[in-house]
Amino acid sequence: MWSQWQLQLGDERISLEPSGNFESIEEIGETLLRLPETNQLFQLRDVATLSRSYVDPPEELVSINGDPGIGIAIAMREGGNNIELGRAVKSAIADFYDTYPIGIEFKLVNFSPQEVEDKVKGFVANLMQAIGVVSVVMLATLGLRTGLVVSSLIPITMLLSIIVMSSLSIGLDQISLAALIIALGMLVDNGIVMSENIMVRMEKGQTSFDAALSSSAELRTPLLTASLTTAAAFLPIYLAESSVGEFTASLFKVVTITLLSSWVVSLTIIPLLCVLFLRVKTDVVTAPSKVEGLYRQALNGLLRYRTVTLLLTAVVFVAALRGFEFVPKLFFPPSDRSYFTVEFELPTGTSIDKTQRIVTEVEQYLVQLKASLNSDVGVRDWVTYVGSGGPRFVLSHNPVPPTPSFALMVVNTSSSGAIATIRQELEEFTEDRYPDLELKTRLIENGPAVDNPVEIRLSGTDSTALFNAVDAVKKQYQEVGGLRNIGDDWGQRQKKLEVRINQARAVRVGITNQDIALSMQAGLTGIQLTEYREGEDVIPVVLRSKASTLHDINKVSSLSVYNQSSGQAVPLRQVADVKLVWDIAKVYRRDGIRTVAVGAQLEPGVTAADRMLLIGPWLEAQREVWGPSIGIELGGESESSGDANEAIGAKLPIAAFLILLLLVGQFNSLRKSAIILTTIPLGLIGVVASLLLGQSFFGFMTLLGVVSLAGIVINNAIVLLERIGLELAAGASHLDAILNAAVQRSRPIILTTATTVLGLLPLYLGGGEMWEPMALAIMGGLLVSTVFTLGVIPVLYATLYGVRGRRT
Repeated sequence: MWSQWQLQLGDERISLEPSGNFESIEEIGETLLRLPETNQLFQLRDVATLSRSYVDPPEELVSINGDPGIGIAIAMREGGNNIELGRAVKSAIADFYDTYPIGIEFKLVNFSPQEVEDKVKGFVANLMQAIGVVSVVMLATLGLRTGLVVSSLIPITMLLSIIVMSSLSIGLDQISLAALIIALGMLVDNGIVMSENIMVRMEKGQTSFDAALSSSAELRTPLLTASLTTAAAFLPIYLAESSVGEFTASLFKVVTITLLSSWVVSLTIIPLLCVLFLRVKTDVVTAPSKVEGLYRQALNGLLRYRTVTLLLTAVVFVAALRGFEFVPKLFFPPSDRSYFTVEFELPTGTSIDKTQRIVTEVEQYLVQLKASLNSDVGVRDWVTYVGSGGPRFVLSHNPVPPTPSFALMVVNTSSSGAIATIRQELEEFTEDRYPDLELKTRLIENGPAVDNPVEIRLSGTDSTALFNAVDAVKKQYQEVGGLRNIGDDWGQRQKKLEVRINQARAVRVGITNQDIALSMQAGLTGIQLTEYREGEDVIPVVLRSKASTLHDINKVSSLSVYNQSSGQAVPLRQVADVKLVWDIAKVYRRDGIRTVAVGAQLEPGVTAADRMLLIGPWLEAQREVWGPSIGIELGGESESSGDANEAIGAKLPIAAFLILLLLVGQFNSLRKSAIILTTIPLGLIGVVASLLLGQSFFGFMTLLGVVSLAGIVINNAIVLLERIGLELAAGASHLDAILNAAVQRSRPIILTTATTVLGLLPLYLGGGEMWEPMALAIMGGLLVSTVFTLGVIPVLYATLYGVRGRRT
């Protein structure tokens, strides 16, 4: 019996391997064929010429600095180390030079391991600087002994956090390192509160051992609640169901690990160090400083005029919201990488030969440009992919499907500062020489790839109405200004040969539609008959007529159409009419409905959000004009940013519920929980002010900064309200409890703000344009929210509990 090319004999199965595989090209030519309706045999080489060649026309071409090449893309396996991969690649290239003949060169045109290594080194330097700044602040404000005790929290917590991160397979990248920098200022808060509480108890006469035990027992739950509420604020980033959310998910993980590590160290190591090193005078009543006295008087005045204070706060908050309209909106800024891409897109139907010819001329211009510029500034090298979008050399690059009319060039420059000049030179060179070429020069994106920053999708079943709407959108793009490369994804109409088969004439001569299709394929492009295996290579065997080499449109009607059963042939014009027509190049559908994406690129200094702000009112008016027959959707940055922000916004209720649950569990009071949550919107005042003063923008990373800020300001309010409760428990009046708690907690709150803000300075100064707005949002928001925490939060507490300041 036969089964899977095996013969079973009793208990044995013997494999079958019939002969018939071609061992050489000569054997292919010796293949025997039979004339139709006869017994005459002949060899294939008697009627056909066999030749070995490359695929014609080529599907994809690669060149490096204008010379033909082969591109090899290497992807890192999951869980691998990018830097180690880079070392292995360099080692392999060094071995290749010993293996391959002289003249074959191996060149790294895109090498992400070096980029990753440089970026990680930069962030590690920022982290070290932040640790140094925070430690100096601690020593300068808390004194030598206390400063050293609190500063010891930083390296111990960092080490513990990195150990936990390693056990959870969380690597060190720019996101996790930025999370460590953000958490740096927050983690010392636990140590400050713990050490100060121990010092106060020791001043009241307790031994250092008893003071450490009592403080740990008193603060373990409040500090844990504060750490968990801060971590919960980062939870939407982790839960966001989007590619951007996946990219930034480690923010939540690292911040949570760091804060919980800080909590553990604050309850164990810090009390131990306080017992060993802190020395204070007992039963000494320390007079309040002049600054504390002024703050107490000012707070008492605010409590006396609660209504005025809250009204002024509301006015400032509304003004900040109005000021938000003047903050530029940018989803993700371009990266500061020292290379950029050039996209060549010709009309659909353009041959790969013409695409290659235009690319070659541009490459020759790049050679001249490289020679004309200073050797230290300008073009270094480039790689070109003709007929495809190349491999995915960075995460934000989405290669286009192979098409002969498309080419991609990746140009490496000496520095990111040289890119603007080179882009302008290339655009000016191609603008007048190639009128049908759409050239797009792009900086590498930090966020998800967006084909067109400004894009509107129109859909409908009526083609005439649909393209009238498309033309109207293009005209509006031109009128608002600031846009270039305006077009749609259907492209220009293309020429097409329409072959209309006359069924009556075809039946008379015994020709079927399949006969016509196979004959045309053989005569024009060729038919793959079989595959020839040579070693490990599989080579297709293609049958092609001599007519396929005749590039004459008039010869198509003369193509011979063969009857496969009889072998008789008739010219194509005898059974079909051939006509040249203009037709739509591409058709795209969404949900089964024809959809056209009308997009545009941005002029320098223009943002997509600004242009959409101008186009939006016109588009809303057009909805009424076009009616339900034309569907309208926003694409480009509006869609990407909307999806990313919506993904986080959808998870915000979960974080809010967890924070509220933790606060109610801690204080057993909805009023106190509401007071603490009020600090979040007040922090937005500082966010808007810092973005305006810093001439920055609001984007996705800024949104992450606002979410991060929410967790930090909540922490300050928790510490303040917890102290008010302790003062009340000690027998103080409500007013004195508010004043005493505010004065006593002012220094830890201010120190936390100072350490967080100063710790973020290296990230703001050296993190690049991507991290700058996030650092600004946290720093500005925290500075302003600290003022409101120490001023407005006590007033709001007094208002809800009916407490008024005393007359002085």
